[in-house]
Amino acid sequence: MGRAALYDDDILLWSEQQAEVIRRLGAARRDLPNDFDVENVAEEIESVGRSELASVESFLRLLMLHLIKIVSVPSSPATLHWREEARNFGAEAFNRFAPSMAQRVNLEGAWRLACDQALATLDDHGDPLPALPDKCPFAVENLVRQPIDLPWLLVRLEAACAPAGRMIRP
Repeated sequence: MGRAALYDDDILLWSEQQAEVIRRLGAARRDLPNDFDVENVAEEIESVGRSELASVESFLRLLMLHLIKIVSVPSSPATLHWREEARNFGAEAFNRFAPSMAQRVNLEGAWRLACDQALATLDDHGDPLPALPDKCPFAVENLVRQPIDLPWLLVRLEAACAPAGRMIRP
């Protein structure tokens, strides 16, 4: 895969590779200008990929937050809006997702944040608090696909919230 294709297909991997090339260049070449800040330029290029990874994690957290709300209060007037938001957040995650992110997405961290946010919001509105599982019931590949399989995700979450789940308090 060429550099241009890698940039388009996997910005995280591209940014790491380019940062490494800059570091090697800085170490090997003594004819570079003294004011060329090799390490900070490499760090900035790496931050491009890390920013995209953080963006994907944020969209996945928002997707799971909305799934929790839908399962928790299915009769809410806001359910249609939550479903639309879940689809939108899933699409955004899919659009920004790169293959090298699959093993790096902190899905458990995003799940815990989604649970905390959902429980706090539900509690604020006087809605029942669900028994949520400790571990995320989804794999990354379940969440970053298009079209998103919202019915499957909801059934999966409902099953995970069965009595074996643990109540998480805000």
